[in-house]
Amino acid sequence: MHIRLLRLCLLVFAAFLGACSSGNIGPERDANDPSNSLVFAYVDMDEAPTKVQGASLKPQGQEGYWQMGVIDHGDGQILIQSYLPPGSYQLASLRGSGFFAGNNVYQFPTYGRNETAVRIQKPGIYFMGSYRYRKVKTGFFEGDKFAFERVSTPAELELLQRLQREDWVKGTQWEARLRNRIAELGRK
Repeated sequence: MHIRLLRLCLLVFAAFLGACSSGNIGPERDANDPSNSLVFAYVDMDEAPTKVQGASLKPQGQEGYWQMGVIDHGDGQILIQSYLPPGSYQLASLRGSGFFAGNNVYQFPTYGRNETAVRIQKPGIYFMGSYRYRKVKTGFFEGDKFAFERVSTPAELELLQRLQREDWVKGTQWEARLRNRIAELGRK
């Protein structure tokens, strides 16, 4: 019993330290810097043992990671990073924890390109796609395996409309940029 309590305390302490040191790589960027890009994705974690509490983007050819914010919409989570400079990025990991599930890290391939990869050549809004966590059937003696599969819904337009209603958008450059992107997609 004492060992379990000690392990729990160590996990909480490690999570606290990780949260304190998980800032973005690169210089501090202003929210209204016109060279910023907004990158977002959607994940449905219904079949997962946890919800997403954090995510990391890996810049290609650079050390470190950019952290993504998580917005819970009940049916899934929107992952977002609104301070990205030009470059190539892809989703590297999702982090979650649950009372019965413990701490989980869901890793994406980071060598080469995975299907979440985006290349930012000019400032803008970039959609990495919508994904669903799916358990993969395994043999009786194998551990749980999972896959993230790309899904068509919710689509970019619906997610942009959700983001537009978020409090953090009001009064920033993203208010007008989201409105413009929504109008652009509505014309297609």
